Amino acid sequence: MDKPYAIGVDVGGTNTVVGIVDKRGQILVNGSIKTAKHAEVEEYLDELTNLIDELIGKITTKDQIKGIGAGTPNGNYFTGSIEFAPNLPWKGVIPFAQLLEDRTGIPVALTNDANAAAIGEMTYGAARGMKDFIVITLGTGVGSGIVVNGQLVYGNDGFAGELGHIIIRRENGRICGCGRKG
Repeated sequence: MDKPYAIGVDVGGTNTVVGIVDKRGQILVNGSIKTAKHAEVEEYLDELTNLIDELIGKITTKDQIKGIGAGTPNGNYFTGSIEFAPNLPWKGVIPFAQLLEDRTGIPVALTNDANAAAIGEMTYGAARGMKDFIVITLGTGVGSGIVVNGQLVYGNDGFAGELGHIIIRRENGRICGCGRKG
């Protein structure tokens, strides 16, 4: 059976936005939760799962969902984990894709948020038809999604284009979420 819907999850340092889209990329329903208010990832995932279930219930059933695509800070496409994201309240390596899939019963693919933005622009947005481009994202963090010859560049470790930890000014620089200055 062809499943006509997909779920997008954009995890930001402040908010998380969830949307259900059809095959044309049209957003059918969306909602959001506060990311930063959850000190524990389990509490966050409980609220996120409740939101996903609520949104699905507004338009369809779970068996009509092809999958969930999650864009996260420091998201590693190869492992499905969020790794040491300085702008999130949970530290260390979080096996986010597996945890969300276990809770929802829906397959989850994860990448960093800037790569997700690049995929979206290449498929439905301003970069449609382009083979080489860079998307730079500015929010709680800074990142970029790099596309070369129509393919997303992940790099050796899955973190190509992650700009958020480039130290520009050591003295009198702002304190980063990781504790360093710059």
